[in-house]
Amino acid sequence: MSLRNTTFFGLRSYSYRALKKSSVVVLLILVLLFAGEAFGAQTVRKDAFITQLFQARGFAAPEGEKNMVRVALELDLIPVPEGRLDAPITMKEAIVFAVHSLGLASVADVLSGAPLPFRDVGSLKPLERGYLAAALNMNPPLLKKGVTAFGPSKKVTPKEAQNIAAIVRAAGKGLSLSVKYSPVKGMTVQVHREGLHDRPPKWRAAADGFESREEAELFRDALAGKGVKGTVDSRNYDWRVRSALFDTYGPIRDFLAACESLGRKGVVFASPVSWDTPGAPRFWIMVILDPARFDIRPVLAPEGLYTLAPLSSMTTGAIAAINGGYFSISGKERGAPIGAIIERGVMVNPPYKGRTVLAWNGKNQAAFGRMEWRAEVHFPGGGFMDVTGLNRTVRGDGVVIFTRHFGECTPVFPGPVVEVVLDGDICTEVRREGGGPIPSGKRVLAVYGTPARFAETIVPGDRIRIVQTVNDGDPYWTSMTNAIQGGPFLVRKGALSMETENLNDSIVNKRHPRSVIGLTGKGQWFFFVGDGRNAVHSVGFTLAETAELLKKNGVSYALNLDGGGSSTLYAGGRIMNVLSDGRERPVSYGIGAFPKGGN
Repeated sequence: MSLRNTTFFGLRSYSYRALKKSSVVVLLILVLLFAGEAFGAQTVRKDAFITQLFQARGFAAPEGEKNMVRVALELDLIPVPEGRLDAPITMKEAIVFAVHSLGLASVADVLSGAPLPFRDVGSLKPLERGYLAAALNMNPPLLKKGVTAFGPSKKVTPKEAQNIAAIVRAAGKGLSLSVKYSPVKGMTVQVHREGLHDRPPKWRAAADGFESREEAELFRDALAGKGVKGTVDSRNYDWRVRSALFDTYGPIRDFLAACESLGRKGVVFASPVSWDTPGAPRFWIMVILDPARFDIRPVLAPEGLYTLAPLSSMTTGAIAAINGGYFSISGKERGAPIGAIIERGVMVNPPYKGRTVLAWNGKNQAAFGRMEWRAEVHFPGGGFMDVTGLNRTVRGDGVVIFTRHFGECTPVFPGPVVEVVLDGDICTEVRREGGGPIPSGKRVLAVYGTPARFAETIVPGDRIRIVQTVNDGDPYWTSMTNAIQGGPFLVRKGALSMETENLNDSIVNKRHPRSVIGLTGKGQWFFFVGDGRNAVHSVGFTLAETAELLKKNGVSYALNLDGGGSSTLYAGGRIMNVLSDGRERPVSYGIGAFPKGGN
């Protein structure tokens, strides 16, 4: 194992609370460093190393505070140390502490599956391996590339400790991290992080997922019994118990421990003074997919089009997936997609006017642009009706096509209705009420209200043609077998394309988590997520920033998808980004990549 030698830099100066060089602190460091000799020459105590890290990061300690370990824990600059603080620190511990102090703990988790060159790290936990991957690929680097031994149990020498602290200090002047690796043939994962939080954030924790206010209040009372305060509120039809907003991480750690003791895992939120602070951390991850090896298609919530579900519940058989376009929310885990969805040749949801559609087929052809859709029902004898809806409920007159994507049954309708079950163009069953089953692989034509009388003469065996046209029958668009809709269009033919597509100012110009799908200059698919709403990990991206970085990374076409708490990237059997809600937000649909030849 080798450490990169780095010259020393002076401590950073901050306008909010300048850190003064204190003779007391310097003396404390010297005492702790030399005290390590009780365990053998050329070692460094854990508490001495943590004190060095704290000073290297440039944060201010409370007046009169001499225990830098306690302060570092209060600011979440280190994970909770194991064992005695006066014991010599190992190389594994030193690297974990240093990477954590730079706000890269979440990145380490993302990189837990990234390859490492070291032959002696087989016994390390996945997260510990992720910390090493971060240390190896950050700039300035904590570890040298080109070596095969790390020495996780090796005791850190005073010189090595000074080098690590100097690198951490240098990172304060400009930190970046880039990793690119291929977990399976035909798929490349690209991870990038830049920037650093230069002041402590505000912290809040929450326990969510309660079914009712009463259940949340019972949990709040149980927390109170453990000496932890919480407040009950509702968010996206979901009840939760949240902590107060704190200046330090210590109360958050207590809240999380109390939640865990009661059988729930809490989530943490970190807020900066401003989301627009120059040099603030920003993180993104991109999965690039070879179309020769993977089929790309929409994936839907398992319970049907009017339900919401975590993306991970839609990924059976997928090697990777990303959340889809916008959707409405009508209740807890209830909602509907907004915009076009075509899934393996079947129009599932109609397009939304004024937003960009991405469509593609199995010949690796794609189309970006606006979509118009219309459909007609042609009856025996020559009569026809316009289709007024697709996979949706109606309250009055209407002619609606239902596929199994809607769910297992059609909706119940209080007035006159005729339901015609179609196998291709042939009627196999006629029903005089709603709420009937939608057979797999078939369609149900439902005629509601006054128009139902025109369908009463239909009998099994009749040929009922449903004629659908896309963009007035344009042959290229008609050849597309899959489609999704988002907006706005960010990159077109390698150039920025920034129409707002009637989206509000917050979505366009404020920093949020972002999800994007598109094609690289080499004709490969990519799924992109930029994390946000986290002062330590990533503050987020405006749409202009997102478009610019995609262009710089070789993207030719890029379509913005739903972002914010919906932004989710799945690959290799796990969620690969840091979710801004602290857990998966139920979404309407996603887009998955499936090995060629699969179902």
